[in-house]
Amino acid sequence: MKLLLTIFISIALNLNSFCQISEGGQPYSFSHQNITSINQTTIAAPSQRKIQSKITNDKSSYCVGVILPCYLNPSNSGTWISHLDGSRSWLLKINSPNAIGLTLSYKYFNIPQGGELFLYNENKTHTIGKFSSSRNIQNPITHTQIIEGETTIIEYHEPANSIGKLKLEIESVGYIFRGFEDYLSPFKNTNLISRADPCQVDVACSPENIGWSEQIDAVVHFSFPDQGFIYVCSSSLINNTDQDCKPYILTAWHCGEHTANQNLSGYTWYWNYQKTTCQPNSNSSNPSKGNETMINGTVKSSSGSGSLNNPPSGQQVAGSDFTLIELGTNIPTSYNPYYAGWDRGVTLKTSGVTIHHPSGSAKKISTYTSNLSSITYNGGAFNGHWEVYWSSTTNGHGVTEGGSSGAPLFDQNKRIVGQLSGGASFCTNPNNSDDYGKLYTSWSSNGSSSGAKLQPWLDPSGSNAITMDGTYAPCSGPLTCGATASSNNVNAGNSIDFSGSSSNSLNTWSWNFDVNGNGGVSPSTSNVQNPSGITFNSSGTYDVLLTVSSSGSTCSSSLTLTINSNTGILDNDETLSIFPNPNNGSFTIDFSNFNLINEVISIHDHLGRTVKTFHVGNSSELKNKIELNNFKSGIYFIKSKQINLINNKIIILDN
Repeated sequence: MKLLLTIFISIALNLNSFCQISEGGQPYSFSHQNITSINQTTIAAPSQRKIQSKITNDKSSYCVGVILPCYLNPSNSGTWISHLDGSRSWLLKINSPNAIGLTLSYKYFNIPQGGELFLYNENKTHTIGKFSSSRNIQNPITHTQIIEGETTIIEYHEPANSIGKLKLEIESVGYIFRGFEDYLSPFKNTNLISRADPCQVDVACSPENIGWSEQIDAVVHFSFPDQGFIYVCSSSLINNTDQDCKPYILTAWHCGEHTANQNLSGYTWYWNYQKTTCQPNSNSSNPSKGNETMINGTVKSSSGSGSLNNPPSGQQVAGSDFTLIELGTNIPTSYNPYYAGWDRGVTLKTSGVTIHHPSGSAKKISTYTSNLSSITYNGGAFNGHWEVYWSSTTNGHGVTEGGSSGAPLFDQNKRIVGQLSGGASFCTNPNNSDDYGKLYTSWSSNGSSSGAKLQPWLDPSGSNAITMDGTYAPCSGPLTCGATASSNNVNAGNSIDFSGSSSNSLNTWSWNFDVNGNGGVSPSTSNVQNPSGITFNSSGTYDVLLTVSSSGSTCSSSLTLTINSNTGILDNDETLSIFPNPNNGSFTIDFSNFNLINEVISIHDHLGRTVKTFHVGNSSELKNKIELNNFKSGIYFIKSKQINLINNKIIILDN
């Protein structure tokens, strides 16, 4: 079974230039040689018996570290050094024997203006920082990512005007003993080294990775704390119908047992932790030392907030075993994040892959080529899981392991259809099956509240989309659309041209020119972007609706048309046409039967006051659209100096 539970503290590494969305630079001591000695604080390593017991007896979780409480601050630990320019530095060396890496958690972390804090290992091959006062409010630091080796040095430098203002206290050290061997140089504790089993397939391997590069970029490794230990799981970025790059991460509920609105302090997320070359059947370390990390997050929804088998007993799962997490800040585009698409339907899933971090190692890919089937898994929702059998491929027979939990399952259309709950496949039993919580069930079947569904978060626009394609950042944002008409007011029998617009480039267009069912429209529908020559043969008010679909999202835009009867009030002269008449202040005067050139036409109210004038300059201006929308209802008169026959033409307004 590939289950995982929770914890507190964190991790993350990048050799040479590290990133926990820090600000770069280098510690003061790297360019000033007057710092010679640093007091060391030794944190006793956890007993081998405690580690082995956890590994042996807790098979449902993949434990990688132990949390060691401490109480360290600038007042009781480390070394203060004053410099000639009036500034000073505080350095603390923390050692925990035989660790492959250390991570720190803080009770207080407040850097004064001008202060700079870095962390690095003893041989200075691994540095993170700087962290400055900007992090006090924006993305406050609760923990820092993993530093390679058994020794971590904290270096803080402050200018003269900030002396004594630092507030920093370390409340625990995370002792990492496995799970990051591809990330770290495992020079200690080799008896505990446990990379992924040799049948696993690196995502750098071809042909297994062909066509899956985007989905590979969507998968995120993460660590989390629980009850004094540190664990790891797999997860994926997932798109939503607004396509706004909302930093949503999908994983398994049992990777932390979360409930909605829970603050995930102590979590660390790792992008691009994967090998650069294919190494089948090999445990050698050649990863791309993924340097892109983020911390913390908030649970938006989970099956553990629903009513299906909640709470579960023993190692059972709740419902479809999902958790949706939103990170606290947007993901930098430099991380190359891919927001994976999804399919919440029940259509046949015939082939695909899972992409995961087995045993906390560099990213792997496992392939299936047979139909998925429904199964009820480990006390969860009835038929709420997909059962999958893995296939042998060119470079191995990918399966899953502890640490793979929460990994996305992609179908033949490269969309997420579920996340890993558990199963029985291992390299020693590659033909056993694994089970993934269905996106179909997670959508709205775990409970009635928004905290138990994926629907409100992945479909905020209420499009009711069944599928959604993925996208890289920058995202397109919500789908928007618009509809326009060549005229909104014509006489019956006339034609109108329409135009559609959309914020996306690939669209499906659907026009309905007679939403109210008045009849007399030819044609009544269209599936082209810009339909022309739509004829309205009957008078009345017509509602027109344009629906645009794009990448699983939909957008609607509407118009209202007035179609007039082809009659008007003809006062004294039946050769002059005014339509519509009566009208709402918008009408057309047709002088086509008169030889009017360079004539000035005026319109007057019943008191004889001129309210509008216009010029008929040539034959193209014999039809004039008049707008009197802002005038009071009443009777108005048309006058012409040139032709008396149209004097006193009556216009009736119903405004």
